Amino acid sequence: MSFDDDDTTEEHERRITRCRSCGAKIIWFKTARWRNMPVDADSVEPEDEELDLDKHVSHFSTCPNASQHRRRK
Repeated sequence: MSFDDDDTTEEHERRITRCRSCGAKIIWFKTARWRNMPVDADSVEPEDEELDLDKHVSHFSTCPNASQHRRRK
């Protein structure tokens, strides 16, 4: 799912940042455990305010450099 620039709002655009390693557009959401999670911006509609894993695509699954950002256990 991808949204055109015409489908966005100024507030939505302000939420979009870039991945530090691949430069993709991402939006941060809080998980149920209050951790920050990046999702691909093109999977987020302007009115989306809560993380919905049935709709939003985790950027960890699409980033070619995701392994650089994993925390060690």
